[in-house]
Amino acid sequence: MSDMVTLTIDGRQVQVPKGMGLVEAAALAGIEIPVFCHHPKLEPVGVCRMCLVEVEGQRKPVPACTTKAAEGMVVKTNTPVVQHLRQGVIEFLLLNHPLDCPVCDKGGECPLQDNTFKYGLPTSRLSVPKMKKRKAVDLGNFIILDEERCILCRRCTRFDREIALEGNLVVVERAHENLIRTASGDSYDSYFSGNTIELCPVGALTSKNYRFKGRPWDMSSAPSVCTACPVGCNVRLDFRFGELARVVSREHPDVDGGWLCDRGRFNYKYANAENRITQPLMRRGDELVPVSWTEALMEIANRFRTIARDHGADAIGFIGGGQLTNEEAYLFQKLARDVVGTPHVDHRVGRQQVASWNKYGGRLVDLDDADVILVVDVLPAERMPVADLRIRRAAQRRGAALLTVGARQQEYRVPHTRVPLLPSELAAGIRQAAAALAGGDDKAGAAAPIAAALRQGRKAVVVWGGEDLAVGQAIDQLLQAFLGLGDRSAGVLIPGEQANSRGAEAMGVRPDRLPGHRPVAPDQAGMDTGRMLQAAAAGTLKALYIAGANIAETFPHGTLVAKALRQVPFLVVQDMFLTETARCADVVLPAAPFAAKRGTYTNLEGRVQEVAPAMAAGGESRSDGDAFLAIAEALGKKLIPSRREFRQELERLLGELAADGFMAGAPWPAEAMAPAGAAGDGLVLVPVDRLYGGGGTARFDPGFRSVQPRAEALFHPVDAATLGVQDGDTVTLQAAGGDMTLPVRVAPNVVPGTVQVPWGAPDGAVNRLLAGTLWAKVQVRKRVLEEVG
Repeated sequence: MSDMVTLTIDGRQVQVPKGMGLVEAAALAGIEIPVFCHHPKLEPVGVCRMCLVEVEGQRKPVPACTTKAAEGMVVKTNTPVVQHLRQGVIEFLLLNHPLDCPVCDKGGECPLQDNTFKYGLPTSRLSVPKMKKRKAVDLGNFIILDEERCILCRRCTRFDREIALEGNLVVVERAHENLIRTASGDSYDSYFSGNTIELCPVGALTSKNYRFKGRPWDMSSAPSVCTACPVGCNVRLDFRFGELARVVSREHPDVDGGWLCDRGRFNYKYANAENRITQPLMRRGDELVPVSWTEALMEIANRFRTIARDHGADAIGFIGGGQLTNEEAYLFQKLARDVVGTPHVDHRVGRQQVASWNKYGGRLVDLDDADVILVVDVLPAERMPVADLRIRRAAQRRGAALLTVGARQQEYRVPHTRVPLLPSELAAGIRQAAAALAGGDDKAGAAAPIAAALRQGRKAVVVWGGEDLAVGQAIDQLLQAFLGLGDRSAGVLIPGEQANSRGAEAMGVRPDRLPGHRPVAPDQAGMDTGRMLQAAAAGTLKALYIAGANIAETFPHGTLVAKALRQVPFLVVQDMFLTETARCADVVLPAAPFAAKRGTYTNLEGRVQEVAPAMAAGGESRSDGDAFLAIAEALGKKLIPSRREFRQELERLLGELAADGFMAGAPWPAEAMAPAGAAGDGLVLVPVDRLYGGGGTARFDPGFRSVQPRAEALFHPVDAATLGVQDGDTVTLQAAGGDMTLPVRVAPNVVPGTVQVPWGAPDGAVNRLLAGTLWAKVQVRKRVLEEVG
């Protein structure tokens, strides 16, 4: 039976896939059917009636959005009857719609405006005052709702119900008093709320950041890639008078599906922030004072030369963050190894130890047809939010088995199975499941649901944070047992802690790997980040160059970092802001935002995507790559022969790494960078990621101050009862790395036996509790009023 049908639309024959809606079928024939409620990514509902058309054999006009193309169908989209109906729909919508066009943010890109000019009547017959509703409702963290402009197309509520699968937005009241509200009555709290702004066909939902800021014809636009997380969503940057005015989606179906998370959409005001560093700074006594680039570069070159002469080049360490482009990461390790002559270079500035795995090449689209998805000790909504939409859809719409395994358990509102395991039990539990799968039974203790789900599945995808290597080895055993069942496929996705963690890894920003994942001889390998910090604290490392990383916030040994930054004789930090790390520097170099860079980023699946400069760097700031070139020149060496030859060199390397369009993953590391956990008594401290946390751009974006996570201790109700604490109490957590005093919140989703603390909260860095491990045992002491007073 053919999957194609032939129909006639306004006299034109067109062949389309069977089951396609008439709106899309007409578009293939070059015919526009106007819509308001319809959107190609949402289920058709036919509530606005703007798309009514006549179909031969039907007694009355039918909505084109809900009518499927059929063989031999004859459709007429522009008859007098259809024209009259469209005029009536528009007149009805405009009855109580305000005449806000001159001040409405949707002006110039508004379907209601456009359709009124194309299909509406030139005059209104309304002779009574329009209904009044509230004009600026604070709907959520980033959104303003204008109730008068809403035409009740329900795109926003359908996105929330069908795509985000959260159930936040609803329509309340009846008839002409219908309103959009949250189901809870509270603020619209979602990581994906900004998508409703783009979906809204009028100016009912608008951005707080962009409100009254400009018009489409006022702006220039440029394609780019979001660098807020490792998914690599495609975006369009809109600029007005040289400043970044807004970020909107630019669909890549295999990456983002046309959606953005709210951090990717709204975390851009830092690029124009007044507190950005826009000229070099140098320490004079206790102060950092502005200097010229020439003076800063000469200071760096002279100090590096002196240290190399007196102590050897290996007394200098390089730590580069995963926010560098592939090209900048390559130059960074080349500056370290070939110009300065040190083997000590690393990009791992947090808990993550691996960002890819060549044995299992997972793709984001694998989530669309996997029938088993294992989320292992990571929170996808916090680390790779837009990819998490694929996970939710797989579980809700296709019935894929979704299992959350480990101590970090995401609060899904879709069907899923929780497999709570403490960090010390996680690797063993997964190995048990592997043994049960290979042995043909499901007797795997707490991990039995894993074996049971995999036995029923044909395609599995594991989402893992890349932290504890013992867990990674257990996942390997599990997937080998799964593949051993025959006719199975499996992949692993490792969301990096930073946007280009995978690219930095492939470009050789590791002490044990050269560009292209080529191994360094064991006797020539340098120190990783942890060992560099230990050497700096001990006084044997004499200089540190940190580019694009705030290790004072991110490295899991806060006490060691503080000592190392205090003790190292010479510290260079390259960043956009005066972070906790930059405040300790002897020289601070001003870096440019991603929108001012040219290069490529590699997302978590290995896809290489280009970015191009779309704005000025700002002040005297430079791209990280230009700063590396300038330092090499100040040292009397050329980092690259020419930019053309450098591009050719990188193209060759990327070609070797990405023969199929995706960059190959890294081999399994020979050893762990840090032990997983520490022995002792007490609850297990589990740091948990938060999308709006961290010591980077969200910290310094004025639009994100109200949504940043607060430092708090989260307990399961059973543990809270045992400790005698409740919401609002204050406790002191004592661990090997130090202690912290935090407010208490009781949360049922927390795994019993653990205490969770948000990672990257501005009012409390949890890394001060860790002593170089991924988790720790903590003693909890409730603070009483006398202690607090």
